[in-house]
Amino acid sequence: MKLTGVGEQLTESTISDFEVNFNIKLPDDYKVFLLGSNGGVPGGNWCFDFIENGSTIKTSSVISYFEVLYAEETMEVDDLRAGYVALVESGQVPSTLLPIADDPFGNIIFISVGEDDFGRVYFGNHELEVPETGYLVMSQIAETFSEFMDKLYLYNGE
Repeated sequence: MKLTGVGEQLTESTISDFEVNFNIKLPDDYKVFLLGSNGGVPGGNWCFDFIENGSTIKTSSVISYFEVLYAEETMEVDDLRAGYVALVESGQVPSTLLPIADDPFGNIIFISVGEDDFGRVYFGNHELEVPETGYLVMSQIAETFSEFMDKLYLYNGE
């Protein structure tokens, strides 16, 4: 998958600083992705399938862009830091979920940095929330970031 609009090249030190600053550990396969591309917009319609939480029907979505890890917080729409802080501070997600991508419809793809489900990738539906917590409803897409990337397929319109 070719990405355009990628962020500046990251170093392991930049990623480590991010982890220390937010007191989280990123999954190794996601770190490899960030070191290789640091976010960006996929060329073409890269789709993924999953079962929405509370349903048994397969649904699909498209990656609009992968979040960029900037060296410092910016006001850019694809800023991983700013997105993470905004979502946690607004009470939409727990601090164990990191936004890594968006679809064209305002939904967010997250990776877990929590102990219980470390590395799992989730679809966060921006239109639904858990009544008890107010968090976005999450539907698991993959066990790991690598599995998520392997599930992506190019939709050619047929």
